[in-house]
Amino acid sequence: MNKLFTIIVCLTLCIITTQAQNESKMLSKKQQQVAAISMYTSQGDQENLKAALSAGLDVGLTVNETKEILVQLYAYCGFPRSMSALGTLMTVLEERKGKGINDEEGKLPSPLPEQNSVEFGATNQRKLFGRDAQGAVLKFAPAIDEYLKAHLFGDIFGRDNLDWQTRELATVAALAVRHGVDNELRTHIGHTKTNGLTDGQINEILAMAQRCESGMIPTEAQELPKTFKADPAIKVEKVYYKNRYDITLVADMYLPVGMDSTKQYAAIIVGNPFGAVKEQCAGLYAQEMARRGFVALAFDASYQGESGGTPRHTVSPDALVEDFSASVDYLGIQPFIDRDHIGVIGICGSGGFSVCAASLDPRIKALATVSMYDMGRTTRNGLGDSMTDEQQRKLLDAVAQQRWKEAEGAEPLIRFGTPEKLPENASPVQKEFFGYYRNKKRGYHPRYLGTRYTSQAALMNFYPFAMIKEISPRPVLFIAGENAHSRYFSEDAYKQANEPKELYIVSDANHVDLYDQTNKIPFDKLTDFFNTNLK
Repeated sequence: MNKLFTIIVCLTLCIITTQAQNESKMLSKKQQQVAAISMYTSQGDQENLKAALSAGLDVGLTVNETKEILVQLYAYCGFPRSMSALGTLMTVLEERKGKGINDEEGKLPSPLPEQNSVEFGATNQRKLFGRDAQGAVLKFAPAIDEYLKAHLFGDIFGRDNLDWQTRELATVAALAVRHGVDNELRTHIGHTKTNGLTDGQINEILAMAQRCESGMIPTEAQELPKTFKADPAIKVEKVYYKNRYDITLVADMYLPVGMDSTKQYAAIIVGNPFGAVKEQCAGLYAQEMARRGFVALAFDASYQGESGGTPRHTVSPDALVEDFSASVDYLGIQPFIDRDHIGVIGICGSGGFSVCAASLDPRIKALATVSMYDMGRTTRNGLGDSMTDEQQRKLLDAVAQQRWKEAEGAEPLIRFGTPEKLPENASPVQKEFFGYYRNKKRGYHPRYLGTRYTSQAALMNFYPFAMIKEISPRPVLFIAGENAHSRYFSEDAYKQANEPKELYIVSDANHVDLYDQTNKIPFDKLTDFFNTNLK
């Protein structure tokens, strides 16, 4: 009886701990701005630093806390950048004062203790690291060990108007956008965990850094509206996790109404159309499946949207397939997910990537594709297999020439799925995509930014159905519109797949109708399919 009681108590504590970790897994708005300020200081990007400093003051950073961050960063990015950043802060404060904004000064640090600074710093260092400092470099050059203890951990980390968690957060953010400091970054990530940041919060910092390095303002992590009507009854959590290419993926996780985190749920991963982002139709599908009782995850693919990966807008078929397995990894270790009941919905281009992922990853227990595209086949052969051998060679030659231009310093050529203006001779397919992606009442979203032209060469060598028979005996459902120009991709995949399989044709629907026309999307069919095969 006592043993049973002990087990129950332990389980209860585990649940409470997990819930607490889930609640704190996101950076606060203040922490986001500390990270942004540190990244731009480290890069010497004064223009974006101005915006980040102002945003930081708006969300509660005091003037003295901000000064303290910029002073500390001299140790990680040098005096010139620290001094320049402090000058930028002075400008920001003057401009805000001119607008009638009086920012809180905040407290000054207490006087440092009157004792040997090396000993004081060594004590701080031990508390910060959770152990004595170690490393061959410290033995090789004892002077730097002394300077670190006396100055960095004594004089700077000894100042108590900024807590150590914030100092380490700033340090990790600054190092994350610098090159050649991988060992130091890993070390400080460890220190950050010792001081209370979660893996999710650290991954969020790294995702911000990847966007920052590619010229995207980290504060863009602020929510942008979705292209569909949000259901206030459905809770959405932003989550961060890495794939095997060390790219941080950013996803929206939609939770069922009345979800009980002490229970386990079936989960569905939803992939975007090619080049699209999670705020578009993938999010719509995820929200609806959450309404029907599933935990649903809509993620930004590598190199796109809020997810990391450079060069931006690259298309790597390997990475796009890996993203699905990385999403399975993430969901499968959540305590409220039954890891043996994870399915996938792949829409348009991600339909092909998801077929490949399910062929290779038996943890995907059920697969549905909607308006599927085989991006390898359409790039090689053109839509409807209309491309000639000569046209294919010309395309590869054009890609090769563009690579020469970019190797010589030219800006990358970005290929948009839809032009900003519809040409007079536009095809019906172009009009169809234009009617979604460029229509602000349907699918337009500022994060939908296209893909690199040179990525077409990698797509030509992508054969997503090569191992499609390996999905069996797991079930696969192919959904296509009756009038869809892409219908033949689903029909051909259906022919190649082994049982159990089903081809479901939606009457009077074209390809893009199944992105967002909820009166045509067969959600009841999808629900029945996943209820049967996951629940």
